Amino acid sequence: MAEPILSWAGGKRHLLDDILRRLPPKNRFDTYYEPFFGGGAVFFSLEPANGYINDINSRLMNFYRQVRDYPERIIEENREFDHELENLVQEEQKEIYYEYRNEFNSLRTDSGECRDQFREAVLMLFLNRTCWNSLYRTNRDGEFNVPMGSKWTRISNIEGQIRKGYQVLKNTTITSKDFNYVGKHADENDLVFFDPPYPEESKTAQFNQYDPSGFGEEEQIELRELALELNRRGTDVLITNGPSAEKFYVEHEDFYEEFRITTINGERRINSDETQRTNIGATDIIVSNFDPFIEQRTFDDYR
Repeated sequence: MAEPILSWAGGKRHLLDDILRRLPPKNRFDTYYEPFFGGGAVFFSLEPANGYINDINSRLMNFYRQVRDYPERIIEENREFDHELENLVQEEQKEIYYEYRNEFNSLRTDSGECRDQFREAVLMLFLNRTCWNSLYRTNRDGEFNVPMGSKWTRISNIEGQIRKGYQVLKNTTITSKDFNYVGKHADENDLVFFDPPYPEESKTAQFNQYDPSGFGEEEQIELRELALELNRRGTDVLITNGPSAEKFYVEHEDFYEEFRITTINGERRINSDETQRTNIGATDIIVSNFDPFIEQRTFDDYR
């Protein structure tokens, strides 16, 4: 089973079991669509034979295209970065980090065009491995502005993830568009997984921290209407969202009749002891329009 290559805000690793056991088996759908890709935990776990992934973050999707096309070159370039950082004191490492961060930001023109797509992808992986909390965040001008972290992940620790990810990405269409594009492509017997930005008041809201455009009430309603249209076509739809987004679904009579909503409660460690946890209440909802009794119990169902 492949794993996410990048650490990404709002990732769904913590929900994988809840999501995967609710998805139809791979032989039940033709094309898999994921319009809010992010770290792609569900996609990499599912390993669809025919995938179409998308995210509004063009740097992110360029990264996945370059991994699909040049995985070994990306690994080798990042090895060189690690050799450069090794045996340096932290202040010297920071100087190198900020030099590469500035270079990364300089690769986009004012109109958003990329001057060197491969170099951008190489630097994006380096920054994701070395920045604070592996966070991707930009300012209003779209410049990546996260400082260097106190610890960093060596490329040798994730080479396997990159190579496995490459195998899954090989036959995948990769785009960077508004999420509504899926309405022009998905059809009967396809599967669409929506993982939109959660409302800001949600415990796990992340979107406005890494994309200046935001995702508000208007976009949540657009997503609901798109899901209804896909449902009318016979497309399987699954949505994850924050608990406060439930209002957008239950207030629409047709949606409430056609879709089912499940609330997921989260836990938080009380201290360093993994066995001592406290319930923090509802953290996510899972919304779907297909047979609720189709639940896969193990990862083997996706082989």
